[in-house]
Amino acid sequence: MGLLGLASTESAFAQGDPEGGAAAEAEAGAESGEAKKAKAEDEEDLSDRIKAVQRKVFLKKQRLELFPYFGFDLNDPFFTHLVLGGSLSYHLVDSLSIDARGGFVFASIEKNIVRIIRTEAGAILENPPEFQFHADVDLTWAPLYGKISLFGDAILHFDTYVSGGPGVFGTDEGVNPSFNVGIGQRYFINKWLTFRAELRNYMFIEERNNASSLQNLMVVGLFVSLFLPTSFEYEFQ
Repeated sequence: MGLLGLASTESAFAQGDPEGGAAAEAEAGAESGEAKKAKAEDEEDLSDRIKAVQRKVFLKKQRLELFPYFGFDLNDPFFTHLVLGGSLSYHLVDSLSIDARGGFVFASIEKNIVRIIRTEAGAILENPPEFQFHADVDLTWAPLYGKISLFGDAILHFDTYVSGGPGVFGTDEGVNPSFNVGIGQRYFINKWLTFRAELRNYMFIEERNNASSLQNLMVVGLFVSLFLPTSFEYEFQ
């Protein structure tokens, strides 16, 4: 009899609090709704981040690139040549362009070895090679595009390119057929202005002192380039 009374009391207690059960269900439903909302916001944020990675802020397709440049050579044993020049490029697609460029030496600085030979050895260099100018047509491919953070506040976008093509290379002995290869990076300042830095190796066969020899000259180039038109229609790449 006591057991039956206890069971009856527990049953009555369980059935006698409908408001508490409804409140618990409502709270569980609210938590579920908040979880779904948070998940949707996380997915939206992830979508935005993915678009930011895929998006290119600078498009080059079907645009002209004009740039003057300053350069200097690295491996001439006798002189450091200072070069001024310019280039005109047309970008067939965003990663491929055809370039026409040329430059001339506006100053030559003797290296220490020349002064040592002249003053200490009492000798004179016999017909040392002197670079005078170059002109070439190149194909440039830019397969890599990226961005870096500057001081944690600004984002600088850039691409990396390789380039090469035939041309002519002028020295004090005359004009020689040449070929060049180069690698560089282009940093995008705004929609129409970039800064470029590259290393380019010029190779040519020269006749000097009754002998033929393969010569090469490595030139560092620094550029500020202008793109035309100065704006572009944005698209995802």
